[in-house]
Amino acid sequence: MSDIDDVLVSRADIARLAGVRRPAVTNWERRHQDFPDPAVVDRADGLGEIEVFRAAEILAWLERRTVPANARRPEEPAGTTYGDRFRAGLGGARAGALLQVVQRLGGPEAERFRGELSVADYLTVLLSLVYVRGCLPDEWKRVTADASRDQLPHSGELLVRFLARAVEQGLGPGHGQLLLALSRRLGDSRVADTVQLLDETGSVERAEYAQAFEWLLARYGELAGRTAGDFFTPRAAVDLVSKLMTNDARGVRSVHDPFVRAGELLAAALDGVADAREGALPEASGAGVGEHPLALAGMNLALHGVTDADLRPGHTAPSAGLGPGRRAFDRVVANPPFNTRLPEYPGDPAHWRYGKPPRHNANFDWLQYVVASLAAGGRAAVVMPDIAAFSSNPSERRIRSAMVEDGAVEALIALPSHLFTTTSISVTIWLLRYPEGSGDEVLFVDARRFGSMASRVQRALAPEETQSIFREYESWWAARAAGRPYPGIPGVSRAVPLAEIRERDHTLSPSVYLSSDLPTDASAVDPSELNVLAGRMAEAHSRARAADTAVDELLRRYGL
Repeated sequence: MSDIDDVLVSRADIARLAGVRRPAVTNWERRHQDFPDPAVVDRADGLGEIEVFRAAEILAWLERRTVPANARRPEEPAGTTYGDRFRAGLGGARAGALLQVVQRLGGPEAERFRGELSVADYLTVLLSLVYVRGCLPDEWKRVTADASRDQLPHSGELLVRFLARAVEQGLGPGHGQLLLALSRRLGDSRVADTVQLLDETGSVERAEYAQAFEWLLARYGELAGRTAGDFFTPRAAVDLVSKLMTNDARGVRSVHDPFVRAGELLAAALDGVADAREGALPEASGAGVGEHPLALAGMNLALHGVTDADLRPGHTAPSAGLGPGRRAFDRVVANPPFNTRLPEYPGDPAHWRYGKPPRHNANFDWLQYVVASLAAGGRAAVVMPDIAAFSSNPSERRIRSAMVEDGAVEALIALPSHLFTTTSISVTIWLLRYPEGSGDEVLFVDARRFGSMASRVQRALAPEETQSIFREYESWWAARAAGRPYPGIPGVSRAVPLAEIRERDHTLSPSVYLSSDLPTDASAVDPSELNVLAGRMAEAHSRARAADTAVDELLRRYGL
């Protein structure tokens, strides 16, 4: 019996100990049938379950994988295996120590640490401290030295020292001044306690900083996010988009997010593409609304190793000033605000290749902007509310039809409701591509029945469910490349030819093409009438869900 037989490790631990990015572990699982199977155990914080692996089994598997020459560290000789790294790392810092401290500071005990600060302000301070500890180690050493020597008599002076460096990293002076004000309100002793707890975690790998930061972002979105830029993308959608962007990614040189929020989608896509390329990270860029979300995005990306991302102020609708962009991108990911209004006087409608969207809804302003931002051969993943796929608005229907006919629409994946912590709305991921002038088929995947309620208000997808959704897309892609038909799974996935989509008036709701509840005597029903009724019914359901969400928000606001 070895000394690690009882040691359990998560996917993040495996990545950290083996010296790879987190998505690489998922790729190993997907591509190698002999990768060890996980077990499901309760989380230490009591918030659900987590999949873990036996360290001994992982070590045995990694010992059979040699680190490529271009990925070896300077001190590693030829023939070094990932198992060598993993074994050496097991003797290092306690895995998950930083995350455990962060969960203590930002979890149920937060009330005793945050003083008079609101939840949003307190979590902003925690996010910034994790960023500084992970990305500015020299400044952090000065912080902890002063904390030890002076017990932080002037928290404002302390924060100025590392915020000056943070400003140089591109976070902007506004965010620095915000943190300075928040630290003074938090109080010297609380700042000292927080810094000390974070410092006591010892040596921490970059992957764990990113994991802790993402946990705090999720907490922020759940408890504090109320503006368009603060409705962060749910983990299930982030993981799925990351996988979807890895397909055929070897030549990807640039990744862009036109509504970057806190950088969660962009960071995940960059990680996935980098692992698929097995090389340097591609160029990263994005736009966001509000200095605070942009600062969070900058910190998030830096903790993922991207310190030179081009992040700029943006808008809630592209036609308000984003324009079609000065350059095209190999990959675009986006979770834009849903159902916002267009500006009264659009600034640059040049990206309206397929038509003018209705004034009351910018969904197809965003979809057209993303298509216009793609380089030749480029692909995109956009999170959209369900209604965009079947809206009967004449302008939106014309745009949707033109996009399909031009070959810009590759696939639609319907996800379950309640993935967001702040709304019960269900969403669909649109997979878009650089249009070649004609389309032939569209893949539809219906995952609305997937997932389970992780809390009273939020649904989560298990890793194997996310993997199974991606596997359908990957299988379809491989079938197309080989020139053979894609079989699909009844009720779950199907490749629909363009002729059938035309018959249904270019409705793109996956349920329309995958439902098993259609009449058995199809000849007795007028297809055009059925399409109109299906569209109206789906739109009515969507509006009903929106009304339910509004009522829930009112009840929450008044404590009912």
